[in-house]
Amino acid sequence: MAVPTKISVLVPDDEARRFEAFCHERGYKKSTLIVRLIKEHLDREQYPFQASLLAPVSAKERDSESVKKSPWNRMKK
Repeated sequence: MAVPTKISVLVPDDEARRFEAFCHERGYKKSTLIVRLIKEHLDREQYPFQASLLAPVSAKERDSESVKKSPWNRMKK
């Protein structure tokens, strides 16, 4: 299972109350429903998973790439 990422959003008070009432009436946990709604929306839009953009990069890999791209390194050659 993937490690979850925390996402914070600001919702107008009236929409927040409406959403909370909906979840309470239907027995949904708000966070679980939000995750489901996001997934359903992305699926409906046929938006592909882009692993390369989301894959964690180790500090060693990141530093190695930074060194290669540094303008100072290009000047030394």
